[in-house]
Amino acid sequence: MITNLSVLDNATLWVAISFVIFVFLVFKPLKNMMLTSLDKKIAELKHQLEESKKLKEDADKLFTEQKKKYEETLVKIKKLNEDAIYESKIIKKKIEEDIKNSLLRKEKSFKQLSSQMELKVREDLKNEIIKKTLVYTEFKIKKKLKKSHNSKLINESLSKLTSHLS
Repeated sequence: MITNLSVLDNATLWVAISFVIFVFLVFKPLKNMMLTSLDKKIAELKHQLEESKKLKEDADKLFTEQKKKYEETLVKIKKLNEDAIYESKIIKKKIEEDIKNSLLRKEKSFKQLSSQMELKVREDLKNEIIKKTLVYTEFKIKKKLKKSHNSKLINESLSKLTSHLS
């Protein structure tokens, strides 16, 4: 049996066989390299996705906390405002009472002072009237009575008046 070996002399056939062998030998390692690279990329993307989810959860948690703190702060501000209004009303009422009490004290002091001044004026007026009366009486008595009798009477009257004035 003689086989036709002339087919083996065909260069196109050998190039085709070489190409198939080359593709078969290169395809498997190339396929493994590409799969490994794709698996690494998938793992990296999964890791980034997990990190992103974690960051989103942290951001949501932080946002919720900040929102709660903001609402608490608003409540505190409202309470402080109400307390300040209440305190200002108390202070205003106290100041009004202090002013009223001060005015009452000043009015009482004024009345006492005016009463004292009136008493002093009356006393001064009384003393002035008594002095003038004494002078006038002395003058009249000196004119109408005798000199010796006048002196005696004047001295007695003056001593009595002096004791009354003191």
